Amino acid sequence: MIRRFVWLFYVLLPWALLAESSERFFEIQRTRLSSSNVSEIRDAIDQLTFVNSSQGIRDIISAMEGSPNFPTSPANAPAVKFYAAKALGIKGDKLAVPHLIKTYQKESANISEHNPLKVRTWKDGVADSTSVSSPYFYEEAEIPITLTCGEILRTLGSLPLTSESESTIKSALLSSNFYLRSSAADALYLSGKKEAVSNLSEALSKETVPYAKISILAAVVGLERLPNQNYKAVLESLVDKDPQVRAKASDALRRLNFRISAPYLEKVIQTESDSKVLKQMKSDYQFLISFHTP
Repeated sequence: MIRRFVWLFYVLLPWALLAESSERFFEIQRTRLSSSNVSEIRDAIDQLTFVNSSQGIRDIISAMEGSPNFPTSPANAPAVKFYAAKALGIKGDKLAVPHLIKTYQKESANISEHNPLKVRTWKDGVADSTSVSSPYFYEEAEIPITLTCGEILRTLGSLPLTSESESTIKSALLSSNFYLRSSAADALYLSGKKEAVSNLSEALSKETVPYAKISILAAVVGLERLPNQNYKAVLESLVDKDPQVRAKASDALRRLNFRISAPYLEKVIQTESDSKVLKQMKSDYQFLISFHTP
């Protein structure tokens, strides 16, 4: 009997210690989420994102929703909501969907028709060296709510669609703000729902803002996956006067993953003058010519 007790002690003790350690980890991250420092909150969100557990999803949702009692608190900053939305997309749990919709509806209600760009260098902002999700480049503390709402839309598109999330995305496709229209197009592409092509095509026929137009066009091409006139229009956008449009076109070719796109990218690389766009085009070109599973 004593021998059995000793065996159980040595077997169960590591599990008890592991459970205690895990709970301590989440307690620490929850404390950091209530910090007055946006960078610390962001790091806590990152910790909860990449831990191999679903336990942190509700904590990330809470971070995104913020505290209504302290509206000016750093914890309610658009940057926090941006990183939380991105994290929920990585987590991939449909539990987040209604919370994302609620936050989007609340935060997008007062977004102006046009959010002017600030003059920034490519090293600024929330986009890394491979991201073309936004034409905005802001320092972390200056991330506008428009950018946050766009990220929420993309996250909704990447999660399992519900009738409510699909309706929210399609409504955003008709928004008066060009960036929200662009983000809605990204979301419909990420959803993989080919039936959305008709909505996108209709929006494309009415679009006048170059960045929104290439975003919608890229979504159409990504869902159609055909070397048709829409595909040709993306190729033509590789030489657009707007570097953001050229970058978005290059990204569209990468995700379309047609090897026949490589020569077109190779040609425009020779004359590309924007260093960030050039770097992306080279990366996209290497992807297209390398051996990988489509």
